[in-house]
Amino acid sequence: MTTISPTRVSMYDFLYQDTKPMVSLLADAAKLSIPQARLAMDASLQAIVSALLSYQQRHQGQVVSKKLFGRSAVKELRQYNSMNFVTLNATFYHRHDTADAIFNDNARVVKASEHIAAQIDATSQQVQILLTSLCVIALRELAILTEYSQLDNDEINKWFALQPQFLSPARFAAHEPKAASVELEKTNDDKNSIVAINASSENAPAENPLAEKSEDSTQNHISNPEPLSDNPPPFDPYWYELTTFKPEKHEPVQDMQLATGNYLKAIGRSPDNLQQGRHNDMLVFTDMHAIALPHQRWLLQLAKISDIYLSRNRLRVTSEPTTPPKPPLVSLGLVGGNSDTTPTTVSEKPIEYEKSAPLWKNPVILIIIVVIGVLGGLATLKYQAQKSDGVILATEEVLEQDRRKERQQQDVAIVMMDEDEPDDAETVTTE
Repeated sequence: MTTISPTRVSMYDFLYQDTKPMVSLLADAAKLSIPQARLAMDASLQAIVSALLSYQQRHQGQVVSKKLFGRSAVKELRQYNSMNFVTLNATFYHRHDTADAIFNDNARVVKASEHIAAQIDATSQQVQILLTSLCVIALRELAILTEYSQLDNDEINKWFALQPQFLSPARFAAHEPKAASVELEKTNDDKNSIVAINASSENAPAENPLAEKSEDSTQNHISNPEPLSDNPPPFDPYWYELTTFKPEKHEPVQDMQLATGNYLKAIGRSPDNLQQGRHNDMLVFTDMHAIALPHQRWLLQLAKISDIYLSRNRLRVTSEPTTPPKPPLVSLGLVGGNSDTTPTTVSEKPIEYEKSAPLWKNPVILIIIVVIGVLGGLATLKYQAQKSDGVILATEEVLEQDRRKERQQQDVAIVMMDEDEPDDAETVTTE
């Protein structure tokens, strides 16, 4: 059984992971430092996702597919398969129109830029360059993901309806207790170390072991830096107010064939029945706090294609490849089938139907074929006989006409007379 994270169908998480390689390029374009650009990108993605949700709430999936994912800017940007200055110049050309279309008003773009600029200590113009550029890139990436997954308008609406749960505070609250406990343990360790230092200072010469410990920890932190977190920062509800999006309670509808847990166990799609079912090629979502997703075919396919697309890291700064990468393909067995044809449980035993007899064994069809063949043969023989009789009659008529012409012809003879004979020579005509 193949498990996949639910965040693979989250627009916020997908764009956060997808745009990571662009930090340095956008920082250079907006004249920001790398930390400033990273913070501005996080807040800009929240604003863009919220604006897209608000746009879909007003116009629904068909308009989103035609007016946003089908824009000329998206079509032009899709010609490029990597990020460089050429791609960035094309992005700059369309950034204002695309941002106005997503936010539905240029005033909202300016207000969002000012809000982000106040958080990162930058100017509004610098943030606006980064925000509008990200609008084009985000729209291009979501359009590619939608096309590769072959989502129709109804599935686009369902996909957008699942997004608010990925932005809810309950989703990000799952990580807070762990962080708090870590901080508490760290504080207790520091207190214990300070008590030990004070106790040893009475019997030891004056030293500063705390400073040495801090220097060692600093050196360890520099030599072994902590990796960047794969989880995006918590969502700021301010963007709902700016984009006028109203989150609605959406209950995901399960596939009717996969509605109950008992049926999931029976067919081997539950982790509890992994060894019995032997469905190692099945694709399912893993459990995630405050996230509920239906195990539907289109959503699993979207998640897998998103995972493949992210693994390619297509937005890294590099030159344009000579041959564009092929669209990711997902095996039908992963999202809705089973490659193992041997039934492993009673519920998987296929229904046996009576096989229909082949055509060459059906007597009615054989009789029809024989009758058609005989009638066709008789018609051919009759046609050939009539054709030969007609040729003979035509030949006889021609011969008779020739005889009649010969009888009607007259024989003419010219006789030469001697010079001594009279001048009035006679011409003899015989029949």
